[in-house]
Parts: sequence; C-alpha cells; structure tokens
Amino acid sequence: MSVYSVIDSVTTVSGIPLALAGFSVTFWQAREAKKSADQARDAAESTREKLIRSSLISLIHQLGKTEEELDQAVREGESRSAISWINTWKWQASQAKGLIKSSNAEEVKVLRALQTSIVAAGEAKNTLISNPSDLVSDTANVRSAIVKVTGEIGPLVASLGFQIGD
Repeated sequence: MSVYSVIDSVTTVSGIPLALAGFSVTFWQAREAKKSADQARDAAESTREKLIRSSLISLIHQLGKTEEELDQAVREGESRSAISWINTWKWQASQAKGLIKSSNAEEVKVLRALQTSIVAAGEAKNTLISNPSDLVSDTANVRSAIVKVTGEIGPLVASLGFQIGD
C-alpha cells in the first residue's frame, strides 16, 4: 500500500464527518439568523407602536387647543380665523385618523367621530367661504362634532399612555 492510497482512504473517510459538521454549523447559523431577524422585526414593530402612541398622546393636546381657538374665533366673530382653525382641525383630525388602528370598539367609535368632524369641518368651511350668514350657526355642526371627538379620544389616548412602557 502506497502513501498516496493511504492518504486517499483517510481523506475519503474523514470527508464525510467534516461535511456533516459543516452542514450542522450552517444549519445552526441559519436558525440563529432567523431568530435574530424575528427579534429585530419584533423590536421594530414595538418601536412603531410606541411612536404611534406617543404621537396620539401629543396630538390630543393639539386637538384640544384647536377646539379652544375655534371657539374663541367664533366668540369674537372672526370668520378668517375660524376658517383657519377649521383647516387646522381637518389636518390634525386626519393625522389622528391615520394613527388609530380600528382594532377595538373604542377605536372604531373615535374613528367615526373623527370622520364626522372632518366632513363637518369641510362643510362649515365651504359655508363660511361661499355664503356666510351667522358665524355661530355656520360653525355649530363642526363645533359639535369636535366636542364629540375630544370627548371620545381622551379616554383612548389615556389608555394608550399606560401602554408606553410595554
């Protein structure tokens, strides 16, 4: 038996266990990579949810301020200011609507109230621009819809505030 035939036999026999070991290491690394990818996906989703909650919490203050400013403009008879605050409401309400998922009854109720207020804001704005008569009556529906939103979104946002640390 020559040295070359011995080396050939040894490499043939030792190649199978080494290939199996390499396959095992590759399989283990693939499993660990999948686990890491799943953890990264979960962390990104958690961060996204926290950002949405934080945005809604800060947006409720803006919605309340807009309601207050619109009421002030109506009390002072300032049509231009009222139109400006109505536009601001529409923009902020649309943002809130985009942030709320409709996963439970409370959120669906708020989404409906937001949509109603957006429509009422558009109608009030159109009335004030095209055929204004009395600022108080022309904005009554939108102000009523806004009161409903701010009343219903408050508890939702408060419950989200408690979930920030989740």
